[in-house]
Amino acid sequence: SSLLIRLRSFSNMARIVLALAAGAAALAPGSKPAAQTRRELGQGLVAAVGALGAQAAVASAGDSPKFSFFGFFGNGGTMSEGAMYGTDQTTPTYSPYSVYGKLGDEKAVYKKYNAKEIDFKKKMLAESERRVKGVDAAIGKKNWESVRRDLDGQVYNMRNTMNYLAAGPSAQPGAKAAAKQFYQDMEAVNLLCKRKKQAAAQDAYGAMMSSLDSFNKLI
Repeated sequence: SSLLIRLRSFSNMARIVLALAAGAAALAPGSKPAAQTRRELGQGLVAAVGALGAQAAVASAGDSPKFSFFGFFGNGGTMSEGAMYGTDQTTPTYSPYSVYGKLGDEKAVYKKYNAKEIDFKKKMLAESERRVKGVDAAIGKKNWESVRRDLDGQVYNMRNTMNYLAAGPSAQPGAKAAAKQFYQDMEAVNLLCKRKKQAAAQDAYGAMMSSLDSFNKLI
């Protein structure tokens, strides 16, 4: 078996190391007389050669080197290949280097827009909406950096979440357009706060929240 072959190889390598170590020790200055040193060195070399011969004898007679071209030709099924290229899978794989099935496969464990994923995305959107609503108070206090910080902290997450929900199977027509309108209104609030125009920023805030409410009714 492969385990037995590995154990034999390890044992043979250990013998080689011990033999060479003994030979090196024999050559250490002032250790032993020259005649005895040469004799022990010769014994160590003989032992090393014998161990190499024993290791070579473990190979099966008549076997030739095995190889493959990316698993398509040759011996792609050998365990020493290191990659089975999908040959050990019961269904087609995403690629020859993947253990996962093809995208959209009916037997795939993951299904996009499954109920749990949609619920998770809606909860993310609700949390972002809660944080965005809080910038109204900051606009009233002219705390411009706070407004921009909070909006910048949510814009990318909201874009990802809203784009996902707008393209979902339960989304109604116009969801994508409503999402785009919200993005534009959010950018307007951010810009007006940068320019420190309080009245205009408050109006833009109202338009932004109205756009978000319209989007929520379409998903």
